[in-house]
Amino acid sequence: MQGELEGLMLDNPGTSKGVPQTGAVASVTRGRGVSLTIARGRRSEISEPAGRRQSGRVLRQLLRFPATDRRGQSTVEFALILPVLLLLALIAVDFGRIYLGYINLQNMARIAANYAANNPLAWLPGSTDPEKITKYQNQILADAAATNCALNPATPVDPTFTDTDGDGDSRGLGDKVTVALTCRFSVITPIIANIVGNTVNVSASSVFPVKSAISQTSSGGGVCLFPNPAINANPTNGPATLTVNFSDASGGGAGTAWLWEFGDGRQSTLRDPGDIPYATPGNYTVTLSITNACGTVTTNPGTTITVTPASQPTLCTIPSFNGVRFNSAQGLWGLPKPPGAGFSTTVQRGPGAPNGNFTIRSQTIVADTQVACSSTISVNNP
Repeated sequence: MQGELEGLMLDNPGTSKGVPQTGAVASVTRGRGVSLTIARGRRSEISEPAGRRQSGRVLRQLLRFPATDRRGQSTVEFALILPVLLLLALIAVDFGRIYLGYINLQNMARIAANYAANNPLAWLPGSTDPEKITKYQNQILADAAATNCALNPATPVDPTFTDTDGDGDSRGLGDKVTVALTCRFSVITPIIANIVGNTVNVSASSVFPVKSAISQTSSGGGVCLFPNPAINANPTNGPATLTVNFSDASGGGAGTAWLWEFGDGRQSTLRDPGDIPYATPGNYTVTLSITNACGTVTTNPGTTITVTPASQPTLCTIPSFNGVRFNSAQGLWGLPKPPGAGFSTTVQRGPGAPNGNFTIRSQTIVADTQVACSSTISVNNP
Protein backbone atom coordinates (compact mmCIF):
# COMPACT_ATOMS: atom_id res chain seq x y z
CA MET A 1 0.00 0.00 0.00
CA GLN A 2 2.89 2.30 0.76
CA GLY A 3 4.24 1.75 -2.76
CA GLU A 4 0.92 2.62 -4.33
CA LEU A 5 0.75 5.87 -2.32
CA GLU A 6 4.23 6.82 -3.34
CA GLY A 7 3.38 6.14 -6.97
CA LEU A 8 0.24 8.18 -6.67
CA MET A 9 2.13 11.13 -5.28
CA LEU A 10 4.71 10.89 -8.06
CA ASP A 11 2.08 10.65 -10.76
CA ASN A 12 0.27 13.85 -9.64
CA PRO A 13 2.02 16.94 -10.90
CA GLY A 14 2.02 20.11 -8.91
CA THR A 15 2.91 18.39 -5.71
CA SER A 16 5.64 19.49 -3.38
CA LYS A 17 7.75 16.76 -1.87
CA GLY A 18 5.13 14.19 -2.70
CA VAL A 19 2.25 16.04 -0.89
CA PRO A 20 -0.94 16.39 -3.01
CA GLN A 21 -1.99 19.88 -4.01
CA THR A 22 -5.19 21.44 -2.71
CA GLY A 23 -8.21 20.13 -4.50
CA ALA A 24 -6.56 16.90 -5.59
CA VAL A 25 -8.15 13.73 -4.43
CA ALA A 26 -6.57 10.32 -4.58
CA SER A 27 -8.00 7.02 -3.40
CA VAL A 28 -6.34 3.67 -2.87
CA THR A 29 -8.28 0.57 -1.95
CA ARG A 30 -6.71 -2.47 -0.23
CA GLY A 31 -8.12 -5.81 0.71
CA ARG A 32 -10.48 -6.42 3.70
CA GLY A 33 -12.49 -3.28 2.83
CA VAL A 34 -9.95 -0.70 4.08
CA SER A 35 -9.55 2.38 1.85
CA LEU A 36 -7.19 5.31 2.13
CA THR A 37 -8.36 8.66 0.77
CA ILE A 38 -5.94 11.51 0.21
CA ALA A 39 -7.50 14.89 -0.40
CA ARG A 40 -5.45 17.90 -1.38
CA GLY A 41 -5.36 20.37 1.48
CA ARG A 42 -6.85 17.87 4.03
CA ARG A 43 -5.47 15.22 6.32
CA SER A 44 -5.41 11.64 5.12
CA GLU A 45 -8.24 9.47 6.35
CA ILE A 46 -8.46 5.74 6.72
CA SER A 47 -11.95 4.52 6.34
CA GLU A 48 -13.24 1.19 7.60
CA PRO A 49 -16.50 -0.60 7.06
CA ALA A 50 -19.45 0.85 9.00
CA GLY A 51 -19.85 -2.14 11.37
CA ARG A 52 -16.26 -2.19 12.46
CA ARG A 53 -16.19 1.60 12.78
CA GLN A 54 -19.27 1.56 15.06
CA SER A 55 -17.88 -1.12 17.42
CA GLY A 56 -14.56 0.64 17.70
CA ARG A 57 -16.29 3.90 18.60
CA VAL A 58 -18.23 2.20 21.43
CA LEU A 59 -15.06 0.58 22.81
CA ARG A 60 -13.23 3.90 22.78
CA GLN A 61 -16.09 5.57 24.61
CA LEU A 62 -16.10 2.83 27.30
CA LEU A 63 -12.38 3.17 27.87
CA ARG A 64 -12.42 6.96 27.87
CA PHE A 65 -12.78 7.89 31.65
CA PRO A 66 -12.32 11.49 32.67
CA ALA A 67 -9.23 12.07 34.83
CA THR A 68 -11.31 13.76 37.53
CA ASP A 69 -13.48 10.63 37.92
CA ARG A 70 -10.45 8.40 38.41
CA ARG A 71 -8.99 10.69 41.09
CA GLY A 72 -12.28 10.82 42.99
CA GLN A 73 -12.63 7.06 42.96
CA SER A 74 -9.10 6.59 44.37
CA THR A 75 -9.82 9.07 47.16
CA VAL A 76 -12.95 7.20 48.23
CA GLU A 77 -11.19 3.83 48.19
CA PHE A 78 -8.30 5.20 50.26
CA ALA A 79 -10.72 6.72 52.79
CA LEU A 80 -12.42 3.32 53.18
CA ILE A 81 -9.25 1.34 53.84
CA LEU A 82 -7.43 3.99 55.92
CA PRO A 83 -9.07 2.98 59.28
CA VAL A 84 -8.21 -0.66 58.64
CA LEU A 85 -4.61 0.25 57.87
CA LEU A 86 -4.37 2.37 61.03
CA LEU A 87 -5.86 -0.43 63.15
CA LEU A 88 -3.41 -2.97 61.75
CA ALA A 89 -0.55 -0.56 62.39
CA LEU A 90 -1.62 -0.03 66.03
CA ILE A 91 -1.97 -3.78 66.58
CA ALA A 92 1.51 -4.32 65.16
CA VAL A 93 2.90 -1.59 67.41
CA ASP A 94 1.20 -3.06 70.51
CA PHE A 95 2.39 -6.60 69.92
CA GLY A 96 5.83 -5.37 68.99
CA ARG A 97 6.11 -3.34 72.21
CA ILE A 98 4.90 -6.24 74.35
CA TYR A 99 7.21 -8.75 72.68
CA LEU A 100 10.19 -6.42 72.98
CA GLY A 101 9.24 -5.84 76.62
CA TYR A 102 9.19 -9.61 77.21
CA ILE A 103 12.67 -9.98 75.72
CA ASN A 104 13.97 -7.14 77.90
CA LEU A 105 12.24 -8.62 80.96
CA GLN A 106 13.98 -11.95 80.38
CA ASN A 107 17.33 -10.19 80.28
CA MET A 108 16.48 -8.30 83.48
CA ALA A 109 15.61 -11.56 85.26
CA ARG A 110 18.82 -13.23 84.08
CA ILE A 111 20.98 -10.33 85.26
CA ALA A 112 19.25 -10.26 88.66
CA ALA A 113 19.45 -14.04 89.12
CA ASN A 114 23.13 -14.04 88.21
CA TYR A 115 23.79 -11.30 90.79
CA ALA A 116 21.90 -13.23 93.49
CA ALA A 117 23.78 -16.42 92.60
CA ASN A 118 27.06 -14.61 93.23
CA ASN A 119 25.87 -12.99 96.49
CA PRO A 120 23.70 -15.54 98.35
CA LEU A 121 24.82 -14.27 101.77
CA ALA A 122 22.96 -11.00 101.20
CA TRP A 123 19.63 -12.76 101.74
CA LEU A 124 20.67 -15.10 104.55
CA PRO A 125 17.97 -14.96 107.30
CA GLY A 126 19.17 -12.85 110.21
CA SER A 127 22.32 -11.83 108.37
CA THR A 128 21.10 -9.53 105.59
CA ASP A 129 23.46 -7.28 103.67
CA PRO A 130 21.60 -3.98 102.97
CA GLU A 131 24.22 -2.70 100.55
CA LYS A 132 24.04 -5.71 98.24
CA ILE A 133 20.26 -5.94 98.47
CA THR A 134 19.98 -2.25 97.52
CA LYS A 135 22.32 -2.79 94.58
CA TYR A 136 20.19 -5.74 93.44
CA GLN A 137 17.00 -3.66 93.59
CA ASN A 138 18.55 -0.61 91.91
CA GLN A 139 19.82 -2.76 89.04
CA ILE A 140 16.31 -4.06 88.36
CA LEU A 141 14.72 -0.61 88.71
CA ALA A 142 17.24 0.97 86.33
CA ASP A 143 16.68 -1.72 83.68
CA ALA A 144 12.90 -1.36 84.08
CA ALA A 145 13.05 2.41 83.64
CA ALA A 146 15.24 2.08 80.53
CA THR A 147 12.73 -0.28 78.87
CA ASN A 148 9.54 1.55 79.99
CA CYS A 149 8.60 -1.42 82.18
CA ALA A 150 6.20 -0.72 85.05
CA LEU A 151 7.14 -3.36 87.62
CA ASN A 152 4.33 -5.20 89.37
CA PRO A 153 4.85 -5.02 92.33
CA ALA A 154 6.78 -1.75 92.16
CA THR A 155 9.51 -3.01 94.54
CA PRO A 156 11.55 -5.90 93.10
CA VAL A 157 10.87 -9.16 94.90
CA ASP A 158 13.69 -10.98 96.66
CA PRO A 159 15.24 -13.98 94.92
CA THR A 160 14.11 -17.46 95.95
CA PHE A 161 16.77 -19.98 96.98
CA THR A 162 16.09 -23.72 96.62
CA ASP A 163 17.94 -26.47 98.48
CA THR A 164 18.38 -28.83 95.55
CA ASP A 165 20.90 -31.14 97.22
CA GLY A 166 18.86 -31.61 100.41
CA ASP A 167 21.63 -30.69 102.85
CA GLY A 168 19.49 -28.18 104.75
CA ASP A 169 21.34 -25.23 103.23
CA SER A 170 19.64 -23.49 100.29
CA ARG A 171 22.53 -21.12 99.57
CA GLY A 172 25.39 -23.55 99.06
CA LEU A 173 27.12 -24.66 95.90
CA GLY A 174 24.79 -26.76 93.77
CA ASP A 175 21.62 -25.02 94.97
CA LYS A 176 19.42 -22.87 92.73
CA VAL A 177 18.28 -19.25 92.90
CA THR A 178 15.21 -18.01 91.03
CA VAL A 179 14.25 -14.43 90.18
CA ALA A 180 10.75 -13.78 88.83
CA LEU A 181 9.72 -10.35 87.51
CA THR A 182 6.44 -8.98 86.15
CA CYS A 183 5.96 -5.83 84.06
CA ARG A 184 2.72 -4.02 83.25
CA PHE A 185 2.47 -2.68 79.68
CA SER A 186 -0.26 -0.32 78.47
CA VAL A 187 -2.35 -1.20 75.39
CA ILE A 188 -3.04 1.57 72.86
CA THR A 189 -5.21 -0.34 70.36
CA PRO A 190 -8.90 0.24 71.26
CA ILE A 191 -10.19 -3.17 70.13
CA ILE A 192 -7.35 -5.06 71.82
CA ALA A 193 -7.82 -2.98 74.98
CA ASN A 194 -11.49 -3.99 75.11
CA ILE A 195 -10.48 -7.67 74.99
CA VAL A 196 -7.46 -7.85 77.32
CA GLY A 197 -7.88 -4.59 79.26
CA ASN A 198 -5.91 -1.37 79.21
CA THR A 199 -2.79 -3.11 80.56
CA VAL A 200 -1.13 -6.47 80.03
CA ASN A 201 1.09 -8.17 82.63
CA VAL A 202 4.14 -9.88 81.18
CA SER A 203 6.21 -12.18 83.41
CA ALA A 204 9.62 -13.76 83.07
CA SER A 205 11.83 -15.76 85.41
CA SER A 206 15.38 -17.01 85.42
CA VAL A 207 17.14 -19.76 87.39
CA PHE A 208 20.87 -19.73 88.11
CA PRO A 209 23.03 -22.12 90.15
CA VAL A 210 24.49 -20.64 93.32
CA LYS A 211 28.11 -19.83 92.49
CA SER A 212 29.40 -18.64 95.87
CA ALA A 213 29.39 -20.99 98.86
CA ILE A 214 28.19 -19.66 102.19
CA SER A 215 31.58 -19.59 103.80
CA GLN A 216 33.81 -17.04 105.45
CA THR A 217 37.26 -16.98 106.91
CA SER A 218 37.18 -17.19 110.67
CA SER A 219 39.45 -15.20 112.94
CA GLY A 220 41.72 -18.24 113.18
CA GLY A 221 42.23 -18.32 109.42
CA GLY A 222 40.08 -21.39 108.73
CA VAL A 223 36.97 -21.57 106.59
CA CYS A 224 33.61 -21.79 108.35
CA LEU A 225 30.01 -22.29 107.29
CA PHE A 226 27.15 -20.17 108.59
CA PRO A 227 24.42 -22.05 110.48
CA ASN A 228 20.92 -22.04 109.03
CA PRO A 229 18.68 -21.93 112.12
CA ALA A 230 15.28 -23.64 112.10
CA ILE A 231 12.76 -24.43 114.85
CA ASN A 232 10.80 -27.61 115.41
CA ALA A 233 7.73 -26.86 117.60
CA ASN A 234 4.84 -29.19 118.40
CA PRO A 235 2.03 -28.27 118.79
CA THR A 236 1.88 -24.66 117.65
CA ASN A 237 -1.68 -23.89 118.80
CA GLY A 238 -4.22 -25.02 121.36
CA PRO A 239 -6.09 -24.00 124.52
CA ALA A 240 -4.34 -22.88 127.68
CA THR A 241 -2.44 -24.33 129.35
CA LEU A 242 -0.59 -25.31 126.13
CA THR A 243 2.64 -27.26 126.44
CA VAL A 244 4.91 -26.97 123.39
CA ASN A 245 7.96 -29.14 122.73
CA PHE A 246 10.86 -27.20 121.17
CA SER A 247 13.93 -28.67 119.46
CA ASP A 248 16.67 -27.46 117.11
CA ALA A 249 16.10 -28.35 113.43
CA SER A 250 18.90 -26.21 111.97
CA GLY A 251 21.16 -26.96 109.03
CA GLY A 252 24.27 -25.38 107.57
CA GLY A 253 27.35 -24.95 109.72
CA ALA A 254 27.52 -26.49 113.19
CA GLY A 255 26.56 -24.14 116.00
CA THR A 256 28.53 -23.54 119.17
CA ALA A 257 25.89 -21.59 121.13
CA TRP A 258 22.08 -21.38 121.10
CA LEU A 259 19.68 -18.77 122.40
CA TRP A 260 15.93 -19.44 122.48
CA GLU A 261 13.46 -16.62 123.09
CA PHE A 262 9.92 -17.88 123.73
CA GLY A 263 8.05 -14.61 123.18
CA ASP A 264 6.98 -14.08 126.81
CA GLY A 265 10.30 -13.01 128.32
CA ARG A 266 11.57 -16.52 128.98
CA GLN A 267 14.81 -17.72 127.39
CA SER A 268 16.88 -20.88 127.12
CA THR A 269 20.46 -21.57 126.07
CA LEU A 270 19.88 -25.29 125.57
CA ARG A 271 20.03 -26.69 122.06
CA ASP A 272 16.75 -28.58 122.65
CA PRO A 273 14.79 -26.92 125.48
CA GLY A 274 11.97 -29.50 125.41
CA ASP A 275 8.50 -28.80 126.88
CA ILE A 276 7.59 -25.17 127.49
CA PRO A 277 4.10 -24.44 128.96
CA TYR A 278 2.00 -21.41 127.96
CA ALA A 279 -0.74 -20.67 130.52
CA THR A 280 -1.94 -17.29 129.23
CA PRO A 281 -3.90 -17.05 125.97
CA GLY A 282 -2.21 -15.02 123.21
CA ASN A 283 0.23 -15.17 120.28
CA TYR A 284 3.92 -15.74 121.01
CA THR A 285 6.80 -15.40 118.50
CA VAL A 286 9.65 -17.79 119.23
CA THR A 287 13.12 -17.17 117.76
CA LEU A 288 16.33 -19.18 117.76
CA SER A 289 19.80 -17.62 117.41
CA ILE A 290 22.77 -19.86 116.65
CA THR A 291 26.40 -18.78 116.86
CA ASN A 292 29.58 -20.27 115.41
CA ALA A 293 32.94 -18.96 114.15
CA CYS A 294 31.25 -17.17 111.23
CA GLY A 295 28.90 -15.21 113.46
CA THR A 296 25.33 -15.33 114.78
CA VAL A 297 22.27 -16.05 112.68
CA THR A 298 18.66 -15.71 113.91
CA THR A 299 15.51 -17.26 112.50
CA ASN A 300 13.57 -14.71 110.46
CA PRO A 301 10.64 -14.86 110.73
CA GLY A 302 10.22 -16.70 114.00
CA THR A 303 7.71 -19.43 114.84
CA THR A 304 4.30 -18.29 116.12
CA ILE A 305 2.62 -20.11 119.00
CA THR A 306 -1.11 -19.43 119.39
CA VAL A 307 -2.73 -20.10 122.78
CA THR A 308 -6.53 -19.88 122.98
CA PRO A 309 -8.63 -19.54 126.15
CA ALA A 310 -9.23 -22.78 127.99
CA SER A 311 -12.60 -24.33 127.23
CA GLN A 312 -15.09 -24.43 130.11
CA PRO A 313 -16.04 -27.97 131.22
CA THR A 314 -19.60 -29.19 130.89
CA LEU A 315 -21.34 -29.14 134.27
CA CYS A 316 -23.68 -31.78 135.72
CA THR A 317 -25.80 -31.73 138.91
CA ILE A 318 -25.08 -34.27 141.68
CA PRO A 319 -28.16 -36.44 142.40
CA SER A 320 -29.20 -37.54 145.91
CA PHE A 321 -28.48 -41.22 146.62
CA ASN A 322 -29.90 -41.31 150.19
CA GLY A 323 -32.02 -44.48 150.53
CA VAL A 324 -31.22 -45.64 146.99
CA ARG A 325 -30.01 -49.19 146.37
CA PHE A 326 -26.44 -49.38 145.02
CA ASN A 327 -27.47 -51.24 141.86
CA SER A 328 -29.83 -48.35 140.99
CA ALA A 329 -27.29 -45.58 141.69
CA GLN A 330 -25.58 -45.73 138.28
CA GLY A 331 -28.88 -45.14 136.48
CA LEU A 332 -29.34 -41.90 138.41
CA TRP A 333 -25.71 -40.87 137.91
CA GLY A 334 -24.66 -41.63 134.34
CA LEU A 335 -25.99 -41.56 130.80
CA PRO A 336 -28.37 -41.21 129.10
CA LYS A 337 -29.62 -37.94 130.43
CA PRO A 338 -32.34 -38.19 131.59
CA PRO A 339 -32.99 -40.28 133.57
CA GLY A 340 -29.30 -40.05 134.52
CA ALA A 341 -27.54 -36.85 135.58
CA GLY A 342 -25.17 -37.02 132.56
CA PHE A 343 -21.90 -37.99 134.28
CA SER A 344 -19.42 -39.94 132.15
CA THR A 345 -17.96 -41.87 135.12
CA THR A 346 -19.32 -44.68 137.32
CA VAL A 347 -20.48 -44.65 140.95
CA GLN A 348 -17.77 -46.10 143.25
CA ARG A 349 -18.16 -48.02 146.54
CA GLY A 350 -16.66 -46.07 149.41
CA PRO A 351 -14.09 -47.56 151.83
CA GLY A 352 -15.69 -50.24 154.00
CA ALA A 353 -18.92 -50.27 152.03
CA PRO A 354 -20.78 -53.60 152.18
CA ASN A 355 -20.87 -55.87 149.20
CA GLY A 356 -24.02 -56.48 147.26
CA ASN A 357 -26.98 -54.26 146.63
CA PHE A 358 -26.82 -52.23 149.83
CA THR A 359 -28.84 -49.16 150.71
CA ILE A 360 -26.87 -45.92 150.32
CA ARG A 361 -26.81 -43.62 153.36
CA SER A 362 -23.89 -41.29 152.45
CA GLN A 363 -22.06 -39.85 149.38
CA THR A 364 -18.78 -37.96 148.91
CA ILE A 365 -20.29 -34.98 147.00
CA VAL A 366 -23.28 -33.10 148.34
CA ALA A 367 -26.46 -33.48 146.33
CA ASP A 368 -27.53 -30.64 143.96
CA THR A 369 -23.91 -29.45 143.58
CA GLN A 370 -22.82 -28.62 140.00
CA VAL A 371 -19.49 -30.15 139.04
CA ALA A 372 -17.74 -31.23 135.84
CA CYS A 373 -19.46 -34.14 134.16
CA SER A 374 -16.15 -36.03 134.32
CA SER A 375 -16.18 -36.01 138.15
CA THR A 376 -16.30 -39.23 140.20
CA ILE A 377 -18.36 -40.01 143.34
CA SER A 378 -18.26 -42.68 146.08
CA VAL A 379 -21.21 -43.92 148.16
CA ASN A 380 -21.41 -45.87 151.45
CA ASN A 381 -23.56 -47.20 154.27
CA PRO A 382 -23.40 -45.50 156.64
